[in-house]
Amino acid sequence: MRYIRVFPIIIGLSILFGLAFSGLAVAPAFTSSITVPSVGLVAYTPSELKGRHIYTREGCVYCHSQQVRSVKADENLASTFGISKSGDYYYDRPHLLGTARQGPDLSNEGQIWRRDIGDPARDYLIGHFKNPRDYNPMSIMPAYNYLSEQELSDLTDYIQSLGAWKSPVESSS
Repeated sequence: MRYIRVFPIIIGLSILFGLAFSGLAVAPAFTSSITVPSVGLVAYTPSELKGRHIYTREGCVYCHSQQVRSVKADENLASTFGISKSGDYYYDRPHLLGTARQGPDLSNEGQIWRRDIGDPARDYLIGHFKNPRDYNPMSIMPAYNYLSEQELSDLTDYIQSLGAWKSPVESSS
C-alpha cells in the first residue's frame, strides 16, 4: 500500500529533474551553435595555438582577463573596441575569459602590439615575458625567462592575435 503512495512522488520528482536537466544542460548545447564568428575574426594559426597552450599552461589566465565587460570599471577599454561579444570567442575551446585582473586585460593586445609595427613590438613583448621588471619595476608578473625562444615566439604570436581583427567603434559624440 505504501508503494502505491510513494510511486507517483518518485515519478514526479524524476520528471521534474529531467526537465531541469534538459533546460540547464541540453538546451544550451543546441542554442550555442547559432553563435557566429565576429566580423573579421580569423582562426588561430598553428603558432598562435601553441602560444595559447603556453598561456594556459603557465597560468596567465589566472591574472589576466580577455573580456571587456559592460561595467563602469571597463569603460575605458570599451570606448575603443567595444564590449566583448560571444562571437569574439568563436574559435576558443576552452574560452580563456579569466575571472580576475591582477594584470591588464589582454582582449585587445593585438591592437596595441600590432604585427605591422614589426620587430619593436615583438622585441618588447618577448623582453617583457623574460623579465617584466625590466619594463615596470613594480610589476608582480613572474619572469618567464625559462621559456625557449620558440615558446616565447609562439606566446608572442598568440598575444598579438588577441583582438588584432577588431575595428574601432564609432564614438557617440
